[in-house]
Amino acid sequence: LGQVLMMPLAGKLGDQYGRKQVFLAAATVFTVASLCCGLAHSIFLLIVFRAIQALGGGAFMPSATGIIAEIFGRDRDRAVGLFASIFPIGGMIGPVLGGVFVTYWSWRGIFLVNLPVGVLLLALGTVFIPDIARRPDRHLDVRGIVLVGITLLSAMFGVGFLGSAGSDPLSLAFIVPECVAVAGAVAFVRHSARAESPFISLRFLTGRGFGVMNLINFLYGSAALGFAPLVPLYAQERYGLSSLAAGTLLTARAIGMIATAGLAVYLLRRTGYRWPITIGFCLTAGGIVATAAGPPGGLSPYAWLAIGAGVVGAAMGTATPAANNATLQLAPDDAAAAAGLRGMFRQAGAISAVSITAA
Repeated sequence: LGQVLMMPLAGKLGDQYGRKQVFLAAATVFTVASLCCGLAHSIFLLIVFRAIQALGGGAFMPSATGIIAEIFGRDRDRAVGLFASIFPIGGMIGPVLGGVFVTYWSWRGIFLVNLPVGVLLLALGTVFIPDIARRPDRHLDVRGIVLVGITLLSAMFGVGFLGSAGSDPLSLAFIVPECVAVAGAVAFVRHSARAESPFISLRFLTGRGFGVMNLINFLYGSAALGFAPLVPLYAQERYGLSSLAAGTLLTARAIGMIATAGLAVYLLRRTGYRWPITIGFCLTAGGIVATAAGPPGGLSPYAWLAIGAGVVGAAMGTATPAANNATLQLAPDDAAAAAGLRGMFRQAGAISAVSITAA
């Protein structure tokens, strides 16, 4: 929820206060919140600190994408594609370290390991990220921000409730937040249509361009991103794998993504956006169905799940550069805002998929 709320806001803040400044502020918030998470003594405090941590994490992608788009100019498509292909390296390291910490140390290590990484990120960002000219907009659309926040948080809270034990779609705990979200969305659209400098312009939400890509990103987030956090749990619950073994399954996904992302970026100007997105989505569906079906013959569950995760990773490596750039090309001068909306819809799709699947 914290990421969903912060992603569209980060682009606007980057334009107003500087993308480097927003990126460094995001790293600071994320690092300090990670320390608080690691020291939390109750689940309630942990949830609060996780939300704050996600505010910092949600600002990373839009501000970083804006920085890259400004620096690389006409080559932003390849730069953004290569930038996205680096992410799977973290996808390999993170789950494995998480499994090691949980098995041999404590869950607190999952958060405390972010401290040296965050400090290093701040130091490198301060030295190497250049200052980028701001596009001052003295009017910060506070009302638009509030309405977007009400809409997103209410909608995702209701969907998140579905993932609770014993939840009921007819319960007021689901119906009321969704009604509030609908009312907030209607109010936001009416406000944005009249506002001089809206928080999110309606042209970023509707039409054959952004409207279609927003829907694609929501579904992509549901399938690809919603798939990731469920795989280790699925491996442990169905096949009895250890936490460490289950965590390494996401390494197979990351390897698959790295193996195809570089080639997909290189060929992007020849293939265009549609074919990589279509092929990637078909492979994603195939990998998820195979994972659900179970291992054939004498193949071990771990090997089969690793193959399924690898296929999904290869699919993501194929589709992600094209999907990223298809959105950015619609508004090349508003790369940070486009990246924020892209991330918002993907994260909303992931939350929806996890919650509905859990229900």
